[in-house]
Amino acid sequence: MVSLNETDDGESTQEWYRLLVVEKSMSLSDFMTSKRAGMLSDFPDEREQTTEELIEVISKFPTDFLQKEEVSLLLDYFLNSIESSALTGGAVIRGVHHLVLKSKNLPDNFEVPLMRVLFKEGNMQSWAQKERQLQYDILIWLLKNKLQYLKCLGPDFLATYMKSVSGERDPRCLVHMFSSFLEVSHNFALGPFTEDMFETIACYFPVEFRPQKNDTITREYLAASCASCLVSSPSFAPFCFLFIDEKLNDDDCSDEEYEDVLNLLIIACESFPPQKNLSLLEPIIDGIRKVGLNPKSKGEMPAYVAQSFEALMKMCLKSSATNPRAIDGVVATIIENSEPFVLQAEMGLCKKALTLLRCAFNSLTEKHSQLIMNQVIAWILNLIHGDSVNAAGNKADIVQEGLEYLIEWIQLASKNRESSLGALNVFEQSIFESCLRAREFKPREAMTAIYECAAIYFEVKCESEELINQSRSYIALALRTPVDTDSELKSLLKLIRIYSMEHFDQIQIVLNDNPTSTWNFEKVLPILCSISSSQEAWKSLKAEIVEQLEKKMKNPIDGSLECYIQMMTASTENKELFLEHFETFENVFFIVDCDESESISKVMQSISLLLTNDDHEKFMKRIASRYMELEGSQLLQFDKKYILSYLQYKNTKDLLETTRRKISDRSIRQLFFAIVNRSSPSEPSEVPEQYHVVEVKAKLLKNAPRCLTIFDEFLTKVASDDSESPSSSFEYLLDFESADSNPEKCRYETASPLWRQRIFCQIIPIFKKKFEEAGDKKHRLVEMLPHLLKFAVPLDAQQLKKQFAMLLPVLIQTISLESAIPSHVTRTIPMFLTISEPLISDDLHTVLNYLCSIARNNESKMTNLEDALNGLNILARRQPPKSLHSEVPLVVTSINKILGHKKRLLRMMAADVKNNWEMVITK
Repeated sequence: MVSLNETDDGESTQEWYRLLVVEKSMSLSDFMTSKRAGMLSDFPDEREQTTEELIEVISKFPTDFLQKEEVSLLLDYFLNSIESSALTGGAVIRGVHHLVLKSKNLPDNFEVPLMRVLFKEGNMQSWAQKERQLQYDILIWLLKNKLQYLKCLGPDFLATYMKSVSGERDPRCLVHMFSSFLEVSHNFALGPFTEDMFETIACYFPVEFRPQKNDTITREYLAASCASCLVSSPSFAPFCFLFIDEKLNDDDCSDEEYEDVLNLLIIACESFPPQKNLSLLEPIIDGIRKVGLNPKSKGEMPAYVAQSFEALMKMCLKSSATNPRAIDGVVATIIENSEPFVLQAEMGLCKKALTLLRCAFNSLTEKHSQLIMNQVIAWILNLIHGDSVNAAGNKADIVQEGLEYLIEWIQLASKNRESSLGALNVFEQSIFESCLRAREFKPREAMTAIYECAAIYFEVKCESEELINQSRSYIALALRTPVDTDSELKSLLKLIRIYSMEHFDQIQIVLNDNPTSTWNFEKVLPILCSISSSQEAWKSLKAEIVEQLEKKMKNPIDGSLECYIQMMTASTENKELFLEHFETFENVFFIVDCDESESISKVMQSISLLLTNDDHEKFMKRIASRYMELEGSQLLQFDKKYILSYLQYKNTKDLLETTRRKISDRSIRQLFFAIVNRSSPSEPSEVPEQYHVVEVKAKLLKNAPRCLTIFDEFLTKVASDDSESPSSSFEYLLDFESADSNPEKCRYETASPLWRQRIFCQIIPIFKKKFEEAGDKKHRLVEMLPHLLKFAVPLDAQQLKKQFAMLLPVLIQTISLESAIPSHVTRTIPMFLTISEPLISDDLHTVLNYLCSIARNNESKMTNLEDALNGLNILARRQPPKSLHSEVPLVVTSINKILGHKKRLLRMMAADVKNNWEMVITK
């Protein structure tokens, strides 16, 4: 008999494998016989050790190595050893798990003893976490592969299942438990066990779980998995809705738990069939109102509250299909219970109540939507009148709120014309009279509301003759008045555009009575453009518009030509008119000498983006031809005006040819960026060395081959070259907002819509590596830090925690340097402290010393002091209190001088810091 008892366990396993599988010089029965002494030992530890050795060997076997009889022999041994193994290490569970899940030749009917020993007679919850997780795997395997046998067990299986899983608390096992539960609820008739099965899962909801730092399971994932179980069977519906109602009325629930409950409600309403009556659903309406209209909850109503209310309304509607009167009662109750929250606007819940009513309006039938619309408009007009205001000092604010709500609901009515036309007709006179009355308290906001509401009436085509005449008067009066707010002008232009399309004859009366010389000069071109959305109006006003364009281009102001872009956008459906608009603008633009060409070139860039592909190609060729024809000052002037539009051109050969013309260095750099971005990887690079940063930037944007290698080399060069300022290079490299670098405005290739996130994730590891290798040149590379953070502003910082965590050591090392730290680097500290995990002791001490040194320095700039105080406050809130105890004296003494600073803001911030840090001692 071969003896391997004296060899190392690893070597022994390999030797057994050689004998059993490779050479086949030993049978499995001989192998088992060699282990007989250990298997029959009177000492549990020895039996467990022998079992471990058996498992180690069989786990190396190919899946088809063991025959049915051999698998049966091993399973019998392991199952018979279950009771004794539970007292030691549970190795037999690992053996059973391997045989069931990894063997191709399973014996017939093996599932019978397996179910009996492991689950029916066994106590699954008495095992350690690892063994329980393996048993869940076995259970799920049985549910997927031996379902017919389990179904034959009937109620006995359901009772066994509930006994096995009840009491589970470990999140790693709960994931498997929820998976197994879904298999059971989808495949078994639950019958009398329905409520017990539901309660088996409901006890975990809402999920109370706080993951540790390295946990891969999140609370959100557990909550979603648990919720999917609660709605996995139609028979759960009554218990689920009762459970939701109970939780919504539980005052001990946190906001996070309410969110879970309402998300469960959304899933329940989507998953369950219509209910036989509304008695289960009606109480939930009050529960949602209680959560959504809680006076203690500040800020906007969370989206999940509105979504859950809308889902519930749709479920109520489906469930009342055979009893329409039932939903009538629900709607009447909603309206009645909402009234005090809307009219008593001083409580601060009016907006939230209207949000819930909007959800009901969007979810119900036309008949019920009409009821809601009529009532809400009446309430809003009451607010605009200020009739329900208790304190006179609040009246102006309530009137303003009412005007804002009026615009929102009239816009909602325009999108639902069939259900809202009656309300618009009935309330037309009252709406405009109320807005005119509101001018006493909020003149600008009232006129904005008048313009918006009138525009909607003309858009929906339900205006009266009186409103047609009134609107003509509103427009005529607005011609001479100054531009008070952008929103008022925008609303006026919207009204004029829609009104002129429907009633151009009325506009002509206004124009005849009011020459443009009498208008407010800022409004002339915007109003003319708004009128010119039809062919008839354009022919009538073209000469006047050209004259105004010439004036604006000679003395450009940022935003002064946006009205022309809006006019063209509105006429894109009318190709003939659109091209006339375009050619007119381009002709004027080409001829007029502009002092500030860049601001006008941005307008040309935006307009050219509106062209169809064919028209855009023709326009680009026209620009390329002019670049070749013009010379000297004419070429330079042309270049200033057209370069931004030309960057959209896809023909890299023409772009390259243009770089050889005598144009500005800046334009050449911009053209090389467009060329590199659109060139294929096989094309050789023709970018001069002086524009190397352009090549790096362009290739990063399109995710070109070797772009990261080129970026790595660029950082090496920046770190070693003291002749140039690194900050300007980094600023250009990561600037994709400027008109010449913006991918949308220049139609650059980006490889994917998530290009910004991709670039950020790609360059952070390289930047960190180069920083660590930079030695005494670290101060040059750290200049990139603020530009990196600015680049990442549009991104979700929470999703990029890993990348920010990689940057944190760079910041720590930077502030440890003895040389002066640039202000823009200091500005990044509060952002890092907000995003990062709590700092370790040494890093915490480094950051605190640095922030306190800024606070103590009499020559610190105000912005640096603000950053330092913000950083200290963030540390007081986010660090474990005990880690801060020893640092309290340093912080409090460092900010004493700021408590007497001449700037009130700094005094307030310092007082807040002092209070927060002194409170740390008590925690």
